[in-house]
Amino acid sequence: MAMIAGYDYDLFVSYAHADNFVTEEPEGWVTQLVNRLKAALVVRLGASRELSIFSDNEEVKGNSRLPDLLTAARRSALFLAVGSPSYVTQDWTRLELEAFTRESGDLSRLFLIEFLPLNAGQQYPAPLDDNIHVDFWKLSGPRHVQIPLSPQADREEFSTKIYTLAADIGKKLLTMRLLPATPKSDAVSAPPQAGNRKAVLLAQTTEDVDDELDQLRSYLQQYGDEITLLPRAGYPQGGEAFKAAFNEDLAQTNLVVQLLGKRMGRMPPDLPEGYTRFQCEAAKAAKVQLLQWRQPDLDPELTADPVYKAMLKADTVIASGLEAFKLQLLKEIRKDKEKPRVVRPSSTVFINADDRDMEIAKEVERECVQNALTAILPMTGPSSEVTRKDLAENLTDCDMLIFIYGDTTQDWIRGQLRFFNKVRPKRETAPKLLAICSGPPPKPDIGIRFPDAHLIDCPAGWNLEPIRKLISESSE
Repeated sequence: MAMIAGYDYDLFVSYAHADNFVTEEPEGWVTQLVNRLKAALVVRLGASRELSIFSDNEEVKGNSRLPDLLTAARRSALFLAVGSPSYVTQDWTRLELEAFTRESGDLSRLFLIEFLPLNAGQQYPAPLDDNIHVDFWKLSGPRHVQIPLSPQADREEFSTKIYTLAADIGKKLLTMRLLPATPKSDAVSAPPQAGNRKAVLLAQTTEDVDDELDQLRSYLQQYGDEITLLPRAGYPQGGEAFKAAFNEDLAQTNLVVQLLGKRMGRMPPDLPEGYTRFQCEAAKAAKVQLLQWRQPDLDPELTADPVYKAMLKADTVIASGLEAFKLQLLKEIRKDKEKPRVVRPSSTVFINADDRDMEIAKEVERECVQNALTAILPMTGPSSEVTRKDLAENLTDCDMLIFIYGDTTQDWIRGQLRFFNKVRPKRETAPKLLAICSGPPPKPDIGIRFPDAHLIDCPAGWNLEPIRKLISESSE
């Protein structure tokens, strides 16, 4: 019995039997992987009697057992591929993958580990080719030969990777258990209910923001009396089928929500603009309201693709913490349809810190993001005209300014404060918050005072509470 309702198996393990070799160890490599993964999942989920993993131990000869394998793949909640040169040369592994993706369509249920990297000229079949994977191999010997990790000889590293994989798979299983979803073949299509409920379409995402999409879906499910969520099942992969299914949902949608990751994602031959761009442009062409989100630390200027860079910088994109975006999205859903949406830019906080104090600077960054503020850290690397220009722009453009004086030198903090005083006349307004945070070890006085600056002194150890309080009060 599977722990996810509506499925026969929680996880289907797809692998090439050539990779399940037995050497001096008691069991085959894949067999040991599956056993240890199941043990790690049981510890994490506490579901020993419910957790069901399908891993075929018999070779497929003459396709005699292939129909059973394909049925098991279709009836599994998640799919784990054990990638290798052997994996991509087998027909039945490709058929297992196709059976699973046709049935679920949800690429966040697809996982990939690598037993060995592919040879030159090889590539994984779609959609595995776009998956982030965990490497279960290492470089060994003076020639740096690629060899699989040994569950015995490389026990510590192997266990770390097993628990990393179990954390990702376990998180997805818990999400599916809290928000039960039936397999695609059992789903019943029905139009959104009439009345005051709004139909919200959650666009298909790239893998790096799947977790955020799960969290957002879980949040919106709480408001079932106000919201009809689409799609009801994952979309089929492949250009024409995907476009037809998406456009069908789009025709009955009030609002499209799209989470944007670091890359645009897959561009199959029959959908050359890619899934991400197609969904964005389809929503705009249909004149359906579009609300997009990205992490505040995702800098569009670092994106090589000019089309995707423009998408990330569009006025429909909100750069904020996910929790702040959830609240803003709910407010948007509750607005009257006739009222235009106004997206207000997030206040920016420049956290000026030396490389030696970057750890505490990132802690302050997290506090800013939790308060729906855009946090900016200084450029790293040796001083140059570029870094100096970036520093000047941040000092003059930010809404709030925090200096970190921890492990750095008195000379550094004095230089930064003098430079700020030099560029300060270029600001249109005074910063809503100007704070100098001094941490351990105890150090000499800076010797520079600003009448409007808040001084936070933590000589015995960093205390985020007064910093947190200042940020919260200044953002109101």
